[in-house]
Amino acid sequence: MAITQKAVPEVLTPAYNPVKYIYDSTNKNLLGFKYIFDIYLSGTTTKIAEYRVLPTYGTGYGEIDISRLLQSKVSFDLNTTNTTSYVAPNSHYKYDVKVGEEYLTTTAWTAAMTQYLTAPYAGRVQINVANTFVVGDQIVIAQTGGGAINPNLEGLFTVLVANPAYIVVNSLWSLIVNANKDGFITYADGRRTVTRDIITKLDQYVFNGALPWIEWPSWDWLDFNLSGVNDRFLSTIPSTNFSATLSQDIWLNAIYGALAPGTHRLVFENDGGNVYSKSLLASDHITGNAVGPNNTGVLVPISGILPLIKPTTKYYTFYYQYNGTQVTQKYRVDIDRRVRETEYSIIFLDRLGSWGSFAFTGRAYENGSVTREQYNMDVQGKIASGEWTYDLTERGYVNSYVSVDNTIDLNTNWMTEDMAEYFTELISSPYTYFKISTYKDPEDFRSTCEEPTSTDYVSCNIVTSSFEKFKQRNKNLIKQSITIKLANNDLVNG
Repeated sequence: MAITQKAVPEVLTPAYNPVKYIYDSTNKNLLGFKYIFDIYLSGTTTKIAEYRVLPTYGTGYGEIDISRLLQSKVSFDLNTTNTTSYVAPNSHYKYDVKVGEEYLTTTAWTAAMTQYLTAPYAGRVQINVANTFVVGDQIVIAQTGGGAINPNLEGLFTVLVANPAYIVVNSLWSLIVNANKDGFITYADGRRTVTRDIITKLDQYVFNGALPWIEWPSWDWLDFNLSGVNDRFLSTIPSTNFSATLSQDIWLNAIYGALAPGTHRLVFENDGGNVYSKSLLASDHITGNAVGPNNTGVLVPISGILPLIKPTTKYYTFYYQYNGTQVTQKYRVDIDRRVRETEYSIIFLDRLGSWGSFAFTGRAYENGSVTREQYNMDVQGKIASGEWTYDLTERGYVNSYVSVDNTIDLNTNWMTEDMAEYFTELISSPYTYFKISTYKDPEDFRSTCEEPTSTDYVSCNIVTSSFEKFKQRNKNLIKQSITIKLANNDLVNG
């Protein structure tokens, strides 16, 4: 037997795109043949799934897409107070694939049949073939090309005599027309020969990503492998033409596991030529790294003086450094100082599992609705002076459940085409969190570089379900508007 690999996913692939394995077997034409795919938590004996797969019509290949299984193994990681890096065990999953096969246990014969001559089964058919049957086995006989020539030796029989070189079955020799007809024998109970783990594919990864249909065929995990100045963080955030206010937090995932232990840093440089770094302590295959204006964290000056973002700073860049070598491209963040006294921002899970951010510095409108559940209760009343009456304060209709549902309409400021493209991921993101930031003196913001005060993040859902992908060739100035709804209602006492 032999199983060969025809196609497998890359070492790291998005869990929400196809994760397809295709194999071929030399035994694929045997009766009852199926491929066996055993999926394990990598490096362990913990089996998370087992599949028996019929050969594909035409090729006979065993094909399986395990993306649905692996999607259930990933979610996301988020630490909104982190300003360095954090492990992201929920953002990826490591697994092994082991492939085997099964088929009906079959004994084929080609030698001529003969008449058995020993009592008490004299006159029965003797099939001359090496075998492991025992007396009493129920077997199914099928002759090559069908049973038209020897119709009485086709179907269910009992083994009367068992010898390693032949068997005798309960069929009369006198009814055999062609003794040279060959065929094959299987067990009546469908007994199978099972061989597992013939070929393996170990140390495979998926992560919580989902590429668009037109982009997935060109996916190459080596573009994110942290090996050179053209590699990327595991994010779709634009590397240029992206702006953020001082209140925004951004966490970008990186494939830390592709690197050996060593010195891991993020390096920042502002438009004044000042360079800073911070050490990264996280150690998992994928890590989250804080790079936003509000969560750059404690930086160590390499040249220049702190802070990274000064009152006159227009932009800064950052990249991942390993053992003193730049291993990602540089990402640029332009500082957006168009702020009001109160600023809203939303972080969201982008297509490759990182946490992007958008600020909404335009006008904001908050709306609310009240939900009431009511029932009409009998007024008990009272007896006074021999008559039934009631107090005017008694209630018939009673509110049994009251909740307040809030929605907020938000507006961005003018943005670039690259940001507008990234903004569409916010609208479709399954996980979004809302933050309000305030400034004491926004009018004097350019000269003071005032730090915002921020509340905690609150979970929210995007209500907006339609959008236009703006292009600057069609619209020079691009703005976006969305409506959000807080993910939890406010309950009212009573």
